[in-house]
This record gives sequence, C-alpha cells and structure tokens, in this order.
Amino acid sequence: MTLIEIAIVLVILGLAAGLIVPLLSELTKHQHYRSTQKAMDEIKSALVGYANTNWRLPYADTTGDGVEDSGQLTGSIPYVTLGFGAVDSWRNRYFYDVNSRLVSTAKKANLCFALQSIASGEFPRVAFTAGGTQISQAIVFTSRGENLVLDGENNDGDRDYESYVPTNTFDDLTVPIDPDYIFQSLNCSVCCQCATHQIRNQRGSAINIQGGAYTTCTSVANGSTFTISTSQTINVYATAANCTAGTPIATTITYLAAAAADTNGNCLLDINSAFTVIDR
Repeated sequence: MTLIEIAIVLVILGLAAGLIVPLLSELTKHQHYRSTQKAMDEIKSALVGYANTNWRLPYADTTGDGVEDSGQLTGSIPYVTLGFGAVDSWRNRYFYDVNSRLVSTAKKANLCFALQSIASGEFPRVAFTAGGTQISQAIVFTSRGENLVLDGENNDGDRDYESYVPTNTFDDLTVPIDPDYIFQSLNCSVCCQCATHQIRNQRGSAINIQGGAYTTCTSVANGSTFTISTSQTINVYATAANCTAGTPIATTITYLAAAAADTNGNCLLDINSAFTVIDR
C-alpha cells in the first residue's frame, strides 16, 4: 500500500470516527434516559406499595443515608426506607417532595381522607409545560438528568416544578404522582372497617342535617344519633332555617372524614359543640 493510499484510508477512518463517536454518545444518552424512566416507573410503584403497607408516605432523606428524616418534606428519595431508588443512570440521587398531609397518617381511612383533602394550591405542584399552570400533587420526584443539576423552575426551592420533554436547557425527568392515583390504587372508595358510622349529637342543642340518607332537612335532637355510610356526604346546620336556605353550613361530614375520626374502630362518633366529629 502506498503512502497516498494509507493517507486516504486514514482520512476515511477519521471521517467515520467523526460520525460514529457523536452517534455513540447520543445513543448512550438516550439509553440513560430510557433506563432512568423505567427506574422511575418502578419507584412510583414502590411508593404506592409503601403507602399500601404503612398507610402513609415516607419523609424525605436530607442526611444522605437513604433513611427518611422525620419532618422533612423535600430532599432525596429515602431509598433505604423505601427499599428502592438509590440513584439514576447518571449515578445521582433522585430529588423528592411529598405533601405534608400524607406523612403522618396511621391507618387507611386517615390516608384516604388526607388524599381526598388535598386542595388546589397545596405543595408540591407541577406544571406540564414551561410556565404552565401548577397542579397540586401527592408526590413529585425528579432525576437531574445528564447535567446533574435541577433545571429552571425545579431549582428555585419554591416547591413548584415542571415536567415536560427534555430540551438543550432542561433535561430533568420529573414524575408527579396525583392524589387520585394513590386514592384509586389503595381502593379508598371501599374504605374502611365500618360500612356505616353512627354519629351522636353532643352539641348541647338540636342540629339539622341534609345529605346521604337524609334527602330533606332533618332535625337531630341533642343526644340523638344519625348515620353516614360509604360514599355519603352530610351537611350539618345550626338551625332549621339555615338548613332550609342551604347556608351557612356549620360543617360537612364525608364518609372518609368519619372513618378517619373513628380511631378505635367501633363505628361510633360524636359531633361536639364546635361541630367537630370526634371518636366516641
């Protein structure tokens, strides 16, 4: 082979390398994203499984040992507590944020009620477009992606996040878990130990109720009881006139709220002078 032929071969090899190296780099990048997305789907399932076992969600890990730290809502995935989710494909810890209602419940009814009670505006929240409307979530967790840092809205500490297709300036992978997703996964609609709760009026005077089995305004004397069953909602009024007018409502009792208040599981509750439902 002549020197000219060798030179031509080297040029061709150089051109080929110039094409192949970026291609391999891009393929590796996409493989990392695919692997991380798969791992995040498994983390999502693990979090729901944890909730189904412990009737709460774990706090964040803020000390780096993988164990949840009580009172901490934002930090890293507590992978030791969870039993899964240590690092992403770039060997970086996942960021984690959990709604404050969901970390201290102790039984199914409490967790289901807490999930149902999350209101618009509560944190964490996620927008699904850059600068879009923020929607309250039960959990948000994020991989920092190839650049190893949280990008844009995800990095300002306000507990508002964004989740959309990665770009040149935004490569985070963010997975929000909607409260209703966990609610349905736990089968909360058929919660709980008692299909019906008996509620005794302990206010000191009559109350008036409507809803559930009580299709019209019904007076409940002091010391008398009424019942609420699965999926029912009852409005409570201080007077018959308020009940007839439909306002003001003193309190609204849902079945899940009653189940959450029944800490001893005997299906018996009281409504006190502050219109609060308490265990009996």
